[in-house]
Amino acid sequence: MDHNGSSVMPPQSVAEAEALVQRLYKVATAKTVSDINDQLLRLQHSAEGWQLADALMSSEDPTVRFFAANTFTVKLNNDGPKLDDDTARAIQMRLITWLVRSSRQGEGAMIIRKLCSTLTTYFVRSPLLWERPLTHVGLSLQTGDAVNEQDLANVRAEHVSEALDGSLLVILLWFSATIADEVSKVDTNSSAHAKIHQQMEEIVKDASSILATAFRTRDPKVRAEGLKAFLTWVNYAQPVWPRKPESLQHLRNLVELAAQALVDPALQHDALDIFRDILESYTSFFQPHHMQLLGRIVSEHVQPKLLQALEEGDPEGLPYGQMVIAFGVANIQDVVEEPQTSESAATIVKLHFDILRAPGYPGDEDEIAVLSIEFWNTYVEYVNDTVFSQNAGEPSPHWLPYAKSALTQLVELSWLKMCTPPANIAKEWTDAEHDGFKEFRLDATDLMLSIFVCLGKDMLQQLVTLITQSLGNKQWRAVEAGLFCLNVLADNVIEDQAGEDILAGIFNSSLFRDVGDFTQTIPSQARRTAIDVLGSYGQYIERHAEFLPDTVRFLFASLETGLLASTAAKAIAALCAACRGSLTGELDGFLQQYNSFLDGQCSEPYTKEKVIGAIAAIIQALKPESAKVRPLLALIETVEKDVQLAMASNASGEHELAELVGVMALNCLASIGKNLQQPEDVPINIYDDDEQTSSVPSFWTSGEAQGVQQRIVGCFSVLQVLGNDGDAIEAACQVLRSGFAETEPGPFVLPASVTVTFLQQCSITTPQLESVLSTACILITQHSKSGSERISAEVTAICEQVASFMQQMGTSNLDPSVAQGCIDIFGRLIPCYLHLLFIAGSTLSHQLPMILQFTLQAIENQDIFPRRSAADLWAKLISQLSADPQGNISQVIQAYGLQLALSLMRQIGGMGQRSELDYLSDPLKALIANVPAAKGWLEAALFSNGFSAVTDRVGDAEKRRFLSQLIALRGNGRKTKELVREFYAACRGTVVSYG
Repeated sequence: MDHNGSSVMPPQSVAEAEALVQRLYKVATAKTVSDINDQLLRLQHSAEGWQLADALMSSEDPTVRFFAANTFTVKLNNDGPKLDDDTARAIQMRLITWLVRSSRQGEGAMIIRKLCSTLTTYFVRSPLLWERPLTHVGLSLQTGDAVNEQDLANVRAEHVSEALDGSLLVILLWFSATIADEVSKVDTNSSAHAKIHQQMEEIVKDASSILATAFRTRDPKVRAEGLKAFLTWVNYAQPVWPRKPESLQHLRNLVELAAQALVDPALQHDALDIFRDILESYTSFFQPHHMQLLGRIVSEHVQPKLLQALEEGDPEGLPYGQMVIAFGVANIQDVVEEPQTSESAATIVKLHFDILRAPGYPGDEDEIAVLSIEFWNTYVEYVNDTVFSQNAGEPSPHWLPYAKSALTQLVELSWLKMCTPPANIAKEWTDAEHDGFKEFRLDATDLMLSIFVCLGKDMLQQLVTLITQSLGNKQWRAVEAGLFCLNVLADNVIEDQAGEDILAGIFNSSLFRDVGDFTQTIPSQARRTAIDVLGSYGQYIERHAEFLPDTVRFLFASLETGLLASTAAKAIAALCAACRGSLTGELDGFLQQYNSFLDGQCSEPYTKEKVIGAIAAIIQALKPESAKVRPLLALIETVEKDVQLAMASNASGEHELAELVGVMALNCLASIGKNLQQPEDVPINIYDDDEQTSSVPSFWTSGEAQGVQQRIVGCFSVLQVLGNDGDAIEAACQVLRSGFAETEPGPFVLPASVTVTFLQQCSITTPQLESVLSTACILITQHSKSGSERISAEVTAICEQVASFMQQMGTSNLDPSVAQGCIDIFGRLIPCYLHLLFIAGSTLSHQLPMILQFTLQAIENQDIFPRRSAADLWAKLISQLSADPQGNISQVIQAYGLQLALSLMRQIGGMGQRSELDYLSDPLKALIANVPAAKGWLEAALFSNGFSAVTDRVGDAEKRRFLSQLIALRGNGRKTKELVREFYAACRGTVVSYG
């Protein structure tokens, strides 16, 4: 079909074929390359196909010539192995003839490269062994016509290549590179291709001779193509010849010749790219004397070029820097261990320092600094690995003092390079330049972490000194860079208390008084990073309460500044959580500042949620419990104001404002609840007397405490206007869950009836209903634990509501996530509340058949999560048979066992997913282990029409074998799962047979 949809007849003549290609090519957007190839392949299947193809290669239109060559590539890929010997030889000679003729006629590179590719396809796909393709093509190029392969007996590749002029030698290099590249894509493990790779061990001899000739010429174009072909051959050799040093040596012998291009101004950049590539990807290719040669070249020729480029800020210096980095990484052992005895090692370290000293900002005009991080990461990794792998008592390496000195210098240079640019420079940057600088800072701080492993507190002291010196000079960008590094090291520094006294140099300084003085002109980034440090070093400040006043004043002052508000709120939350016990005396002041903050412009959902949670954390630390009531009610009052505002806004038609404020109110309430929880890291005081311990439950069950809870529950009234807002529902769930984790009564440990009422107010269309169901699941789980209060009435109410949801859905397919939540509720009844389903005459007992049917249908649900929950429920239910003296569970199993067996077998028979088989195996194991009738049910299921509708790939004998093996395993977990997987594979046809 052409692009208009009309039929295109196969061409019958050269003119027709040529016109067809030209026409199709003009509408290339509508016709693909394969369409054009298909038309030409039809042409070449005709009786005069060879003559027509030959004529097309003589077309004046290069597009026609290109497609004529390309069709042979396609045809050889498809039909090459099927050719008879005579046809294969004829095609070989014809392709060589075309290549020679094209080269003599000055054909463009596109056509000649395509012919080289076609010849390579012939080499790979032809049934005939082409022993010396490079010499064959080379001699043909030399003589001006295709020569017979038999004429190559005494021909040497170096003589042929030396006789070619520059343009013909380039073509031969193209062909050489194409062979190496294409054969590298041929599977080395395939027996069908083993001969090709074996033959390459011979061809490399000719290739290396041709490359040697290219490297010896004075023509820069020939030498440049030689470098490219050399790299292609090295890339081929890397995965194929790791244990064939004799083949690899032919290429290694070329290194010294190829390296001459590194000192040739006309070829230097190309050569740098080639050698850098090999250094990075195939370091072991170079032998020791090669590395010595490259080291001399780096010292004598690369170094001056790089230094000049760094001084002038010339981007043309990038290839020189990349070569230095690659050489350093490849020789890292010598660089680390021999810097004082090896000239090249010393040069590499010096140049990497020079890279960091160079002017410019990383990511902007200084790209080399970004790349140099790779070298330093390798350097530090080598040092750390060597030092920490030593045995105890073993002397330190002789080079370690020098390495530590180098790393100390690296810390200072990296710190300087991390300083942010002035605003007048930064505002001119593109997004890419900003991202580049950020990437450098992140990479550099990761490097700092590795250096800290080696230098420890010496590095910490160095950073503190750099920060305080810069602070004294009011060099705020340098201060910020130092704090940025300090922030990254926080976890390591806090773990090692040896740095406690060193950190005092920062916290005793004027830093936080200065940054907290907003009359001073200080970059916002410096203040923001100072805030981050306070969030990171909260544990340190907790141990040194004398630093709290300055830091807290600074944070609350920052809260009033738009650019810093979010960062300050996050730091306040972290600091107050860590130092809650030391801040109880400041609580009234914090409450006052928070109320003031609420009236400011920076009060928004995130900051309010963080700060109110921070104050709640301090309230948690108050003793006795009664002391918490007044400040807690003060926080709840701010939430109540937002609830009232939300309801008033909704009444006045401002629905968006109502949603924003209402959700914020519930999130703030959840934040209070979360931060009032007992911290996980609080030590247990074994000297607390029983009277003091018992004061907690006694107070929070008193009338005064219940008044606090009523205020908390009262905030849920906002759901009257936000009941269809998913964020509000989720926030309300978080409020309820904040009390579930507590082991003692508390303000947010609400009566179970609150959660029940919340669930009962939901409908099947309530957004985030699955979150409400999950909350109810957690409630049941908490009250199923040993020693917890049993809440049978509340659990019954929950189950009745959930059963109504199931009845309304009818099937778990309607809403899989809600269906899973409903099934999980009933799964949580086992074992403590399972009896509630069987109380005679109860609503639940009447709903039980519907509930069970819903779960059975869920096993065949396309969604995996309801299926998993349903399988888990039935597995647990069957496992309770022995603990069921009344026989209720037994009656359920007898009634639904056959249906369960069929559902399980249909899933295992191929309907389910392989990843679900372990879940489906659980109820299957439970049936076999606990129910004598299970064998009959499973047999009936396997031979039912319902199972046959799933698969016909297993016969009756295979089904019986599977069943007998299942029963014999008697519920053995691991072996049953293996057997199920094997049977599933047979049913799906992914194995030949089962047995």
